[in-house]
Amino acid sequence: MAYSEIIYDKQDKVAIITLNRPERMNAITPTLAGELKDAMADAERDPAIAAIVVTGAGKSFCPGMDMGVLQAAAERKKGEPAPASAIDINHHSLFGFMLKMRKPIIGALNGNCVGMGLSMALHFDIRIAGEGTRMSAIFVRRGLSVEHGSSWLLPRLIGMSHAMDLALTGRIINAQEAMAMGLVSRVVPDDQLVSTAVEMAREIAVNCSPTAMAEAKRMLWQHLTGDYQMATDDSTAIMFSMFKQGDFKEGVLAFVQKRPPRFKPV
Repeated sequence: MAYSEIIYDKQDKVAIITLNRPERMNAITPTLAGELKDAMADAERDPAIAAIVVTGAGKSFCPGMDMGVLQAAAERKKGEPAPASAIDINHHSLFGFMLKMRKPIIGALNGNCVGMGLSMALHFDIRIAGEGTRMSAIFVRRGLSVEHGSSWLLPRLIGMSHAMDLALTGRIINAQEAMAMGLVSRVVPDDQLVSTAVEMAREIAVNCSPTAMAEAKRMLWQHLTGDYQMATDDSTAIMFSMFKQGDFKEGVLAFVQKRPPRFKPV
């Protein structure tokens, strides 16, 4: 697929997806959303790829849905259907597929990460911010509520108190406050943001079993909705099944022999 609103690159077992509408601060359109999903699907299928990095071109990660799409929806007359572009982009599964992917997704969040841009980032497994990054669940300031799974993800990621703070005020927070809340796990200088995320992805690719990472990711997301006993039973069953797999043996031997592991791709 030829991409017009993202850049898709593969380097050393890492897929790098760059939202590429810098003239619009990488605001989301139906085209961008479709291209992002297509590139993610390709990275998921490619056995040579172990991890995925997502960032934004220019000075912004993503300020949310393109204002042209929002304006068209806001200006329609009562009783008229929403514009096709708004219908195409406003469906419940826009970002949910990321939670079911086997490979880790690392967000390198630069500049503005706001509205639907924040909703997208919440679906990443790891989020790193640049020092100049600003984040906001700005929806209530546009007459909207939290969307695209944010109401489920925010309290699970940062706790109910912080989630209510962001969802009910729509205020903008800086990178350091985002890290204090647990919204991002690391803050780095802006000019080191993408290289830090890519280096993390490469370290994962070199040192971690793709099969084990896929199971760990699945369990962490799925167990959010289960109880302790279910999680314990599931994780124990997976652990014993993985004792019988080649990656376990390879991981132990690589450690004992002081060499990089040679894990099987997924």
